[in-house]
Amino acid sequence: MENSKIDTRDVNFWYGDFHALKGISIEIQEKSVVAFIGPSGCGKSTFLRLFNRMNDLIPATRLQGEIRIDGQNIYDKNIEVDELRKNVGMVFQRPNPFPKSIFENVA
Repeated sequence: MENSKIDTRDVNFWYGDFHALKGISIEIQEKSVVAFIGPSGCGKSTFLRLFNRMNDLIPATRLQGEIRIDGQNIYDKNIEVDELRKNVGMVFQRPNPFPKSIFENVA
């Protein structure tokens, strides 16, 4: 946990009543390459979206557990989400803009 870039502990995530992610704990070291492999619908993208809090934009979702990037809990109430998203980028197969202007999404 000390030298981890990303560290998750017992992460559970729900879409409404659907328990999509169950008890995920993983440490990812800086400058390492990690692949999440699995069938469609198994939660890979849901898990990745937790790292920049994109799931915050989806109604009726709930997170339990802890996600730390550089030792800081990114779901702490004092985290500035826009600043987090500037540092934690996402690349998707299909465009997935935030509900903002084109300029704000690019910036």
